[in-house]
Amino acid sequence: MNRLRDKGQWYDEQGAVKDKVKEYFKDRFFGEARQSVKLDNVGFNKIIEEDNVLLVGRISEEEVKQAVWSCGSDKSLGPNGCNFGFIKLCWEEMKADIIRAVHDFEEEGI
Repeated sequence: MNRLRDKGQWYDEQGAVKDKVKEYFKDRFFGEARQSVKLDNVGFNKIIEEDNVLLVGRISEEEVKQAVWSCGSDKSLGPNGCNFGFIKLCWEEMKADIIRAVHDFEEEGI
């Protein structure tokens, strides 16, 4: 950051800019406590336990297959050169790898 404006005044000297940034964050995080928003009387919707189990449970082979079959077979090629028509045609040969990739994503987020 080369230049900073604070309360209508510009600061462009490196030490002054650095001091202003420090001051901002010091006031922001260590300053006087602010009144926070209270949500005590807000009626949030809750999900039932059955839906929660579905949300946090492992994705099943059937769910993966349904997702693949819901995609158009002639859509554009993926990065590996396969469209969904090819994946559907070769499902039995490819499903273990596809399901493993989905489960890896569930566990690792990658």
